[in-house]
Amino acid sequence: MKNTRSFDRRGFTLIEIVIAVAIVAIFAAAMSPMVFRHLEAAKVGKAQNETEVIASAVLSYYKDVGKWPITNLDGPTGNRINRVISSTTMATGNGPNADPGARNWGSYGTTKMLGDYLYFNNPDDNASITGSGANEDGQDWPTSGPGSWEGPYIDKYDLSDPWGHAYVINSHYFPGRYTGSIRHKVFVLSAGPNGLWETGFSDATPENVQGDDVGTLITITN
Repeated sequence: MKNTRSFDRRGFTLIEIVIAVAIVAIFAAAMSPMVFRHLEAAKVGKAQNETEVIASAVLSYYKDVGKWPITNLDGPTGNRINRVISSTTMATGNGPNADPGARNWGSYGTTKMLGDYLYFNNPDDNASITGSGANEDGQDWPTSGPGSWEGPYIDKYDLSDPWGHAYVINSHYFPGRYTGSIRHKVFVLSAGPNGLWETGFSDATPENVQGDDVGTLITITN
């Protein structure tokens, strides 16, 4: 018996496909700015949390060894550090409304890796991503008894903010390092989404977190 059933073999027409693609594109264009804002806000929140974690770790380090991270030369007695950096990938340059000296966050003076203090017991001048030289007698903090290093205080040696740049501490202003008369604040700071520094870093001017920089206060100098 002959099969008399018929089938509708029509597919989508070209105009229907074009219309569907156009609708999807319109929705994507409308949603993209909202999605981007949420993603960027999440990065800012992550950076804020990480600066708080680092600040807390620095305070724990100070509580244990009795010294801020300002050492480099001649073991724990040196005090020549101007900036502590969490990685070697550094944001540079001023933002559009930068306070005085903002560029110094990315370029000023002697630096030392944060991990030398908080991940390895290496407060002297033999910094190493592998920790070689850590715990040298007479050069690094003791690991037992009063004033001993009880780290690690962070979970890895090298840290970057969500935009791929180092967190920076203006250790130039830690108590015992800075001897000027103007009262300064010490921050853990990220250059934020634009990768440009806007928070001041100048002996002549007190500093507050500015622009889209992201930071946490560690201490205020006496």
